[in-house]
Amino acid sequence: MSKVAALTNSLKNISQKPMGIISKTLGVASLAAVVYDSHVNGKIKALSTDVDSTADRYFNQYKQFKSSDKNSATVNKLKRIWYDIQKNFSFYHPYYRTKGYCSGFGKTLLNELPVIGLSVIALATKKIGKLAGVLLGINAIKVLFCDVFCIGKDKKKSK
Repeated sequence: MSKVAALTNSLKNISQKPMGIISKTLGVASLAAVVYDSHVNGKIKALSTDVDSTADRYFNQYKQFKSSDKNSATVNKLKRIWYDIQKNFSFYHPYYRTKGYCSGFGKTLLNELPVIGLSVIALATKKIGKLAGVLLGINAIKVLFCDVFCIGKDKKKSK
């Protein structure tokens, strides 16, 4: 039986006990929150990578445009035309954005790997899934109090 089939069977066969339902719900909610955060961080990183890389590329092109070995009007006009063509060439934007998105998405997923593991365990297994659900609940309470309400955080680190 494949892992996907085992996961769907596990979701179909949720026990009638509240602990099984709670652990599966926490697993789905935690997995959804991690994927959503990864997507948002990927979009933010994509935009910043695009802006930074484009600025570096424009600066290097301008530096090459301004540096000239010859003092010729024809060479300067040709360099100006070439500079304008390169400046308006937008092939690099999708590349920079894809690179930034993959970087931001991947880093966030790696940072949240324990939560992903607990979510998959809570969804895929019955016996250990309840323990994983309890651990996800503890993690949710910690995030709620420490990150949302800022209770228990060192005030020197948060500045």
